[in-house]
Amino acid sequence: MTGNLRFPWADLPPVKGEETAPDSALPTAPAPRGRRGRRPLAAWRDATGNGYWQWWHLLVHGPVAVVEGFAGAARGRGLIPWPFDGERVEEDMFALAIGDGASAHTRRGLSVEGCRILARQFRNAAEVRHSQNLMRMDHACVLDFHALVPIPPDILRLGATHPDALSWLRRHWGTAEAPRNVQRLVGRKAGRRLPNGHKPVVYGFFTPRAEAPEPLVVALRARWPDLSFALSPRDMT
Repeated sequence: MTGNLRFPWADLPPVKGEETAPDSALPTAPAPRGRRGRRPLAAWRDATGNGYWQWWHLLVHGPVAVVEGFAGAARGRGLIPWPFDGERVEEDMFALAIGDGASAHTRRGLSVEGCRILARQFRNAAEVRHSQNLMRMDHACVLDFHALVPIPPDILRLGATHPDALSWLRRHWGTAEAPRNVQRLVGRKAGRRLPNGHKPVVYGFFTPRAEAPEPLVVALRARWPDLSFALSPRDMT
């Protein structure tokens, strides 16, 4: 199934902005029973249903000019530019809605025509989403994995669900998806005294729990030998 086929629940809550307060200010427990409240970030499951999301901190520190150079290079659109095929999206959604040989009962009352209408509506929504993503040319994401370790064009042409594309991502990024809810955490320190002329920057982001972006950090250390990188999982519960 094409990588363009995404559901509304595949995304975490929207990012509030480029920079945010330390994650101690983020919700860490469910809202009390009987009250309405935003679902805690720790309660959101990944798109495949294989577990909870993992919240990470990436601490980067070193000479001020080098840190600022890294921060500039890390900025991007925050998206993997997979090819978009609206017709394929519609076909995939129709197949999912109608099922292989499924009866009208197992389709929850949807007729064949109803499945076609649903698939077309999903395609239209996907095309709108894709167009909106293409308009994000302002480099709004502060830690774009694709900007730091670019996916080769021949891998991108395979599509998001091709086994070779998934293998490349896990080998070079450690995760088969772009990170979610990427934020620069203002006020975070290095945890120790840094030499004069040095500064830290700390990023927070989510990946599926089973996918640690260690390979990406290894590549960053090789590309920026004057910087120190420390990746650590953080408990959002």
